[in-house]
Amino acid sequence: MNVVGIGGLYIACPEPRRVRDWYRRHLGLRFSDDGGARFAWTHPDTGTVAVSELDFLERDSSRFDPGRQPFVIRYLAPDLASAPEPLRGHDWILDPDGGKAEFAPLASASKPAAEHGAVEGIGGVFFRSPDPAASKAWYAGLGIRPGPDGYVTFPAESGGGVETVTVWEVFPADTTYFDSRGESSPHPFMLNLRVGSLDGLVEALEARGVWVDPKREAYEYGKFAWILDPLGARVELWEPAPAAS
Repeated sequence: MNVVGIGGLYIACPEPRRVRDWYRRHLGLRFSDDGGARFAWTHPDTGTVAVSELDFLERDSSRFDPGRQPFVIRYLAPDLASAPEPLRGHDWILDPDGGKAEFAPLASASKPAAEHGAVEGIGGVFFRSPDPAASKAWYAGLGIRPGPDGYVTFPAESGGGVETVTVWEVFPADTTYFDSRGESSPHPFMLNLRVGSLDGLVEALEARGVWVDPKREAYEYGKFAWILDPLGARVELWEPAPAAS
């Protein structure tokens, strides 16, 4: 089995409506009545137009049962029939850290995804593990295989045929990468959102009173900034460089 993309990220929180409203007001995300904010993308090899979904749900939602982690990631693969045991015949499995991993077939979207203001898509999903090497090895057995740099990239095409990627990475449990304001993050995950105009978005967020990390980073593959959402979770904002878009 070969996983080719992220189909969804579902995050547990005590007040989903309030969190959704925050993402709607500040980042322009549009949440549908029957699900989360959906981002369309095209698989570059098959031409399949798929959707990645971001949503916030009550912790007692059946979506998280029986996982121990406050988030669920959905993975997309062209052919689930070739899934290895013990996933075969099931659409989810618990990973070694108690996270619930869902699997679904890569299929054309049944309805178009919405435009989302400054946000163009999910740029990355990062989470902690007490043993990242063991966790990566376990996921590699399910078709999620790191590249030469040690992390996973899922190639895709965004609107207008622009090449992009979604990054998947496992961090050590004691990583400081998820921290903000000099304080350790209480969350075991971090979300990266791909944006079209980072500088303008950051300026607007600061004007609205959203906490923005004064640190900025720029590389050959793009510019980065970080904010805190209403859950106190660090969110990474990434504007890809034109050559890497």
